[in-house]
Amino acid sequence: MLGFLHERGQGVPADADAAVGWYRRAAAQGDVHAQFRLGFLYAYGRGVDRDDVEAAIWYRRAAEQGNEAARSALEQLGAEGRLAAPAAGPTVSRDAVGLRAAAERGGALAQYQLGLRYAMGDGVPRDPAQAVRWYREAAQQGLAPAQYQLGLRYANGDGVERDFAEAVKWYQRAAAQGVAFAQFNLGVRYANGQGVERDPVQAYQWFSLAAQRLLGREAEVARQARDAVRAQLSPEQAARADAAVKAWRPRPERPGEDAATPRS
Repeated sequence: MLGFLHERGQGVPADADAAVGWYRRAAAQGDVHAQFRLGFLYAYGRGVDRDDVEAAIWYRRAAEQGNEAARSALEQLGAEGRLAAPAAGPTVSRDAVGLRAAAERGGALAQYQLGLRYAMGDGVPRDPAQAVRWYREAAQQGLAPAQYQLGLRYANGDGVERDFAEAVKWYQRAAAQGVAFAQFNLGVRYANGQGVERDPVQAYQWFSLAAQRLLGREAEVARQARDAVRAQLSPEQAARADAAVKAWRPRPERPGEDAATPRS
């Protein structure tokens, strides 16, 4: 399988981005191994920014074909609190109709929840482009989890053309409100110079903030990324960055609302 060869660097240079592309093509045609590997790459952020919604979708499709590894992976997502609700099928449910009405009236939370439903195919047909539409509506109203999700869509090219600069724009707004996953992904963009000029000081600051807010294995990954970038800084740069992290405070765009770390 071409995706596997690119993922492992067997006979071709290792290229996670190319692996995702080949896996996505095969998975869409029902290849169970490609579905499992695509779920894995989304779950661990390899070749794409980590996206629990997409991970659950592809793990579930592989599990429905009898793949035990995918079934175990779904159980692990659930144990970690990362598992989104299962899809309800292609029909439009009654509560989805009500949710859409609330979204069309301008309710930011309803718009965000409707975006999640289109992303998962939960009560509505799965439609990544519609997910992007409703995430954008909510994000423009300052809803932090929607800003994070919209950044993910641009970073991974799901429902919209891949655009790292646009991803950075939405990650920045969500990260400023305290969304830890957005802070981590923003650190990745600054560390790699994707969509923004490479800046190890900014990368260190955002990884540090993410490490403070995440838990368990996710916090450990953020700490490892922070420490790897710190090795690139001078003592003066590290001291200034540590001071900036200590002084940082979230800046909610919607008065009276706290930005919770989204898991979907």
